[in-house]
Amino acid sequence: MPRHEGFVATLKKDGKAEVVIQPVRPGVPGASSYVNRHVCHCASDGSTVTIEALNGVGAEVGDYVSVLRDTSGLLKNAASLLGIPVLGLIAGVIFAAVLTDGFASGIAGGIMAMAAGLACGITMGVLIFRRISVNSDPIIEHILQKGREGEPLFTANQLCSAEPNRDCNACAGTFSRE
Repeated sequence: MPRHEGFVATLKKDGKAEVVIQPVRPGVPGASSYVNRHVCHCASDGSTVTIEALNGVGAEVGDYVSVLRDTSGLLKNAASLLGIPVLGLIAGVIFAAVLTDGFASGIAGGIMAMAAGLACGITMGVLIFRRISVNSDPIIEHILQKGREGEPLFTANQLCSAEPNRDCNACAGTFSRE
């Protein structure tokens, strides 16, 4: 389960809070140091992400918190949004084959039967997804530091330069070996 850290920006009336998550270090996550040396990191505003999370621990604006996202529902979501429409399409193809005597006649009716099967599969998949994805919001797990102000973890100069004495004017996107 992925855990992220950020600060609470605003509180919502429905028991949720907007949490601003910032990267723990500059650069592209998971990329080699060679790639990070040659990528300009000035394209974004510090790569911050704002999410809504359930605020069960009573965090207040400015608190530095740990946010937990439960990923156990991803397989169920994929099955409902991909698997059920595919099953609907397969059912439509089988119905179309029976309806058209093995696709020997009435191709237009067969195509309509396949489209209807796919449409039913998509509709059922979306309805099931809505039912099983309830309560899958991120959760504020605990407060790491009370009353932290929302200052960025990195300044623009730190994000722009992975090497000393290098600024964004040197970021040309070239991957020449140094």
